[in-house]
Amino acid sequence: MPASADPDILNRRGERRQVTAIFVDVVGFSDFASTADAEDLQDWLDGFYGSTGRIVDAGGGEITEFLGDGIVAVFGLTRAEELAARKAVEAALAIARLPCFTFPDGRSVALRAGVATGEVATRMRATEGTDGPLPRMTGMVTTLAQRLQSAAAPGEVLIAAETHELLRGALPARARPDTVLKGFGPMTVYCVDAGQQTAGGMPGEDLRDQPFIGRTQERDRIRDATDRPCLLVGPAGIGKSALAGTFLTGDQPCAVFQADALEGGAGHVPFRRWLRSLFGGAQPDFGQLRATFAQLDDDAVLGLALMLNLPQGNALLARFASGALRDRIESALSQAVRARNPCGILLFEDLHWLDSASFGVLRRLLRDIQGGPWRVLMTSRETSLIDRHLSDLPLETIRLDAFDAYESRAYLDAVRPDGLSPATRDDVIRHAGGVPLFLEQLIRHAAQHNPAAGELPATLSDLLTERIDNAGPARFALLQASVLGRGFSQRLLQALAAPADDIPQLLAMAHRADILRPAGPDRWVFSHALLQRAAYRMLLRGTRIALHARVAELLQGTCADLTEAGPAMLANHQSRAQLHLPAARSYLAASQQALLRGAFSEAQDHAQSALRMCAGVAAGQPARADLEIAAYTALGSTLMQSQGYAAAPVRRAFDQVMRLASDHVAPGYGNGAALFGSYAHAIIAGDRAGADHLGQLLHRTADAAEAQLRPDRVEIRLAAEAASNCGRFYSGEFSEQFDHIARIRALYDIERHAPMIAQYGMDIFAAAQMFEVPARVFCGETDSLTALLAETDAHQQALNIPVMQPYALIWGSVPLHAAGRVDEALARLQRGMAVAAEQGAEFWGLIGQCWLHVIQPTSSDSVSGREAFDGAIRTLRAIGALIGLPYFQTHYAAALARAGELTHAFDLSAAAVEEGRQSRLWCWQAETMRLHAAIALRLGRIEVAHRHLQDAVALADSQGARLWQLRAALDLAELPQDDGSALAVACSYFPSDSHLPEMRGARIALAG
Repeated sequence: MPASADPDILNRRGERRQVTAIFVDVVGFSDFASTADAEDLQDWLDGFYGSTGRIVDAGGGEITEFLGDGIVAVFGLTRAEELAARKAVEAALAIARLPCFTFPDGRSVALRAGVATGEVATRMRATEGTDGPLPRMTGMVTTLAQRLQSAAAPGEVLIAAETHELLRGALPARARPDTVLKGFGPMTVYCVDAGQQTAGGMPGEDLRDQPFIGRTQERDRIRDATDRPCLLVGPAGIGKSALAGTFLTGDQPCAVFQADALEGGAGHVPFRRWLRSLFGGAQPDFGQLRATFAQLDDDAVLGLALMLNLPQGNALLARFASGALRDRIESALSQAVRARNPCGILLFEDLHWLDSASFGVLRRLLRDIQGGPWRVLMTSRETSLIDRHLSDLPLETIRLDAFDAYESRAYLDAVRPDGLSPATRDDVIRHAGGVPLFLEQLIRHAAQHNPAAGELPATLSDLLTERIDNAGPARFALLQASVLGRGFSQRLLQALAAPADDIPQLLAMAHRADILRPAGPDRWVFSHALLQRAAYRMLLRGTRIALHARVAELLQGTCADLTEAGPAMLANHQSRAQLHLPAARSYLAASQQALLRGAFSEAQDHAQSALRMCAGVAAGQPARADLEIAAYTALGSTLMQSQGYAAAPVRRAFDQVMRLASDHVAPGYGNGAALFGSYAHAIIAGDRAGADHLGQLLHRTADAAEAQLRPDRVEIRLAAEAASNCGRFYSGEFSEQFDHIARIRALYDIERHAPMIAQYGMDIFAAAQMFEVPARVFCGETDSLTALLAETDAHQQALNIPVMQPYALIWGSVPLHAAGRVDEALARLQRGMAVAAEQGAEFWGLIGQCWLHVIQPTSSDSVSGREAFDGAIRTLRAIGALIGLPYFQTHYAAALARAGELTHAFDLSAAAVEEGRQSRLWCWQAETMRLHAAIALRLGRIEVAHRHLQDAVALADSQGARLWQLRAALDLAELPQDDGSALAVACSYFPSDSHLPEMRGARIALAG
């Protein structure tokens, strides 16, 4: 026996099998036995056991228990038997009707039987350490058979509903609903009588290499649908692929995109496989990719490289935000498909397994090729995903039904015109039930067995299991391969089966048996998805767990370089191995990877999977809390992209982060990024209380990291200082903010800490610069503006991360505008908005739109301009990005006031002042009150204006915001009741020769 076929590899404790058990009882045996002579009783039992044993053996079953008043027999225990249920029922009928069977005293013997089908765990050998032999199998099937026997009348055979379904009408049976069985409750059972066999069948799936029969109307509909894709819908085995295959004639180009159930979570799987198929299934290098798609532009080729995990594709990650990156990838794949197939057939198989990211590509492709020289065919078992992703596209949906009797006979004539007896042909048709795959598999079975022996399978599932059992030495290799999925790497299987060295020969053997087929270099695929399922189902749960754990080890070790060895596949195996914490980490990595590619649905699914894995860990373990914090942060960050900052699911996710972090004294390694992400959400959403709390947690985490000398201690401290820097800026606590900036400058090293952007979403020093420059200007330090902006731009150039450019350019325009350098501010802002538009950074596009109306008020002088300003503000509010909105709303109110809508303007600005007051985020609060006062003054409400200007001066003075203080004091000096003292104090903070426009106005006011 080959090494890889050693049962010890997989069958240390046996397998899972579907069996059919019969329980036969001798009615009245106790009465007879109580008076019978012991020797007479033994002779009688020997005869009874011999007669029943011969009947069971003839049907292929085995007696597992000899009872004093009956027997237990099992069919399908040692090897799969397609007719197990039918043969078990027929054996029970034969035993129940044993002729001329009497007790020694002459009384007639009455027998009754129960038959049940179910899954059991088999024990393949005696278990070490036990005192004696243990039962061959464990499961409730024999108990159910015993309960059915107890409910049967003398001479009857009662069968369970599952057994009745497997008969496919081969034997007549009468239903007995609501039969009460002890331990099972009321059930529908069936009383079986011998009689004529009837037709039936079950679903399956066709193979393309078989002759095609029928489907005339469906083919005509496909031919007529020249202006829209055709979706072929039906259960597994109904012939969707075969029908589509009739259009792959070879006289025109075609491309096939096959979805995969196991690898769907990785995103874009069918398209990556198609790309690799262009290179013989191997991973191309970037030069080969560029040469193959020479007609595509550079960004499109980089998008393809990113899909194939080529390092050159990572250049796009730095240039585009996730939403824009998703669009670039979808466009690149659409262009690639059209470039390689300028016309012809595009076939998308098994859309019920297609991932959301691939649906995005499919949507884009279908729109791009609409009206072009392509015919698109798609197959799916159901339409729920199609309804979700493609409902707005014109589709021709064609549902496939089972063959009728005429079509079934025609199919048999085509695939096997001779060699089948009429009885065998009729039996095949009855059992197949019009499902093409059943016909094909039954014919295949009949070709390998003597049709006259009646060994025709009754169910597809058992037939496929029998094919696995009949694979000989390749059987155990197939069982191991089933753990890897329908498609798998030969190298990975060899590593899993080590130290076996005959895997290539065994795979070739399975290929000859038509169980496997090659799918490219180092790649194999089960010839049918249900074959893989049948093999996988045979493994005991403990065996599956052990094998998945071993695969997870390999994917992180010797097989880590395989193209499919990404975090999504690794997480899949770890989760099935019940390695909850490692699986949670891998799902988080997969979520981050999907988010970077703009595959938001997959990113969300992976984050939720990480949470499910955390739930499998005992409560109270620090590692669980750490991963839950990271998972909820990932979930919230993903949901923000699709639902906005204010959506309830986003809020719930970040509330969980805060709750967990608050309960967890010292969040563990890696959660600095999670807390920082939660902090960013809270501050942008205008939640100061939440942001302050998360900031405190970050500092506690940094303290703990430093105390433990953890390797990430400096990174976490930088994150904590960056959060405090941000919070102090938005709160208008500028003096404290400068202290945090000083600490960041002391800690930050670009070589060591620039890579933090991959984990934290931004460069810590760049963020510090963004807040320092405007804060310095607000505090009157305008002389440092040029140097600080130059430092900011130099740092951006050193980082060379294009995705941060909109942030740096748009935010850098703010201090220029505040310092009165309006032309420079406008030019910088417009550059930033252009880069944001190119990258698809919609958030920064909205922020830039608002600042445009602040820096260039004439942008709001037209009705359309004001509508655009209002629309941007409303969109930011709708997505929950509330930070700075009171300031923007007051500028919008000022635009309304200039247009003569004074009352509306006053109400809006008053509301903005109050919103800002309640938020306690007072960076711009003094300016907001000053702008509101100007509108109040235009309405003649001098007292309101006077009060708000006094409050603005006082607030700005307490903040050290000398520029805001000077502006408010200047406006206050214009009021008749002001004595000018506030302006004099404000001016004292600036050099007498300051070039600020406000200082020139102040000198004039004070001189007057």
